Parts: sequence; structure tokens; C-alpha cells
Amino acid sequence: MRLDGFEHAPGAHCGSTSLRNLAAYHGWGFDEPTCFGLASGLGFHYRELDESPHRMFVGRPLWLERAFFENLGIETTDREGEDWATAWAAVRERLDEGDPVMAFVDLYYLDYYDTSTHFAPHSLLLVGYDEDADATEAPHADPDAGTGVVYTSDSEFETVQALPLSSLRAAWSSDAVVPLSNRYLIAEGDPPVGVAVAAERAIRATASYMLDPETARYPLLSGATHGVPGIRALAADLPAWTDLPDPGWTARFAYQNVERRGTGGGAFRELYAPFLDAVGAAVGLEGFADRMHRIADGWTAVGATLREASRADSTADLAPSLDAASESVADLADREAALYEDALAAIGPA
Repeated sequence: MRLDGFEHAPGAHCGSTSLRNLAAYHGWGFDEPTCFGLASGLGFHYRELDESPHRMFVGRPLWLERAFFENLGIETTDREGEDWATAWAAVRERLDEGDPVMAFVDLYYLDYYDTSTHFAPHSLLLVGYDEDADATEAPHADPDAGTGVVYTSDSEFETVQALPLSSLRAAWSSDAVVPLSNRYLIAEGDPPVGVAVAAERAIRATASYMLDPETARYPLLSGATHGVPGIRALAADLPAWTDLPDPGWTARFAYQNVERRGTGGGAFRELYAPFLDAVGAAVGLEGFADRMHRIADGWTAVGATLREASRADSTADLAPSLDAASESVADLADREAALYEDALAAIGPA
């Protein structure tokens, strides 16, 4: 079965695309940048990894999807930690009732990506299933796990994709990047909070978290440095990447986390700026969108420098690009801190 009336469309980022497609299904009328902004979607964390690429930063927080519903006052069912059989039975029941289900997975196990890189959490919508379909030939399918596929609405694809249920099982419980435990989320109503009020809530939460991550109303990713302090940590550490086992790949992966991997460009800043374009006047932040667009351009330039570093023939040749990226990231940290301070001063306390 497939959900009647669900229309899939691709987008820039997995979480905000899923929210946009969900909003379209329910008739809420939000475009993707608005979904991203209302979700307090801008963020930053930097951390070390035990395996290659050894360093990772991401320009969004892990709570984007949860914050979207809370800022708009939408009730949800949000569960994790159930075993596969229990979680899948609950999801199947809600699909039968006509509800899209958001799931959080490791992209590595999604056969239609054909990737050798673990990346999580990746969010998508489950929009149907066929437990009789033969999927045993898929790359990550478990021949002993039986047949069946689930249909996914995934941001990077033009059409709904079929995924073996056994691959969903692996992707839904992977612990390769961030421990996943069969988490799923379902909207239980329409938003009772207006866009302007929700936008002010969302912007205040983003600015407060970026300046002082310990004020975040959601748990922070353990072992990472968050917010503007995370940007400063990246700037300080970049020159030392020459000591890593494969600095070229580390730099390449970093470039991808600025310009690719669903960021919308500029480490997610180019996805956030149109949200400020749309709501700035309503919340007293005229001119802030222009500042964010310029910050996004700065991150895009950093991405280009990191890409250049990744192509260096030797570690010695790579070092000057890492030094240049370090200086640029330090400047961006100062500019972002000033923007968030000014935003909090303009919109005032909650």
C-alpha cells in the first residue's frame, strides 16, 4: 500500500524536506526554508571520530525535527528504543491509518544510495509498504530476513524509493555514527501556533544555543563542541589536520559537509537565510537575512578552500589551504556571534 494523496518532492536537506513534504500532505503550506527555520534548524557541532575521516562538523543540530513540532505547538508521537518487531508493527499500523511516519536512519544501509560511507541521523518519511515484495537481491538485504519493502520519501530523489525491510531494520538501528534505536515520529494534529510566534521562538532558541550551547532545551551530542564555541574549535584545529592519517580525505569530507550532504550550501546557512528573508520584518529582524546570506557565502568560500586542500599532492602542499581555512572560519565565528547577539537584543527575552 501507498498513502493516498501523498506527493513526494526532492529538496536540499533531509530533515527540512521531510517536514516540507509532511506539511504539504497535511495542508500546512510551508516551504523548505520555512520548515528549516521554524525547526531552529541552524546549528553547529565539531567532534573527533575514531575512524576515517577522523574529524566531522555539521551545521545543524540533531533536534531539528522535534523542535519544528514544538515551536508550532503540534502534538506528536515520538518513540525510540523499541525492538524492531514492536516499532515496525506500530509504524505499519499508522501507515494503514493514512499517516506518514518520519524515521531516523543511517544512510549507509539505504540501498538506493549505493554508498560506502556511514552518515546518520538521516531523516526520511515512510509512506507505504509491501510485505510480499521480493527484495532479496538488494545490496544490504538480509536473505534470511524475508521479503518486503517499505516506500520512502527521501530528499535526494525525484520519486518515492522502495527499500527492503531488512535494510530498513539495519539502517534504523545502526550505531556507526550516532547511536540509533528505531526512532519514529508522527504528527498528531495541525499547528495551533502562528508562524510569526513560532518563528520568534525558533530564532531565539537558535541564537541562544549558538552563543551558549548549554542553554539548549534539548540534549547535546556527547563528545562534540557545539555552537559558536564549536566553530572556534574547528578554526583552532584545522592546521593540525596535517597530522591525521588521511588529511586529504578529512578535508574532502569537510568540504562535503559545507556544500553537499544536504546542507543547502554554506553549511546550512544558505538554507536558513531565505527563512530570515521571509519572516525578518514580522519579528523585528530587518537586514538580518542579508547578514546571513553573506555568512553563507563565507562558508561556501571555506568549502572551496577545503576542496582545494583535499586535492593537494602532499601534506606540505595541503597545509597552506588548511591555514587559510582556519583564518576564515575564525572570522566567521566572530560574525556569527555578533549576528546572534544582535538578534537576541532585537527580539528580546521570551
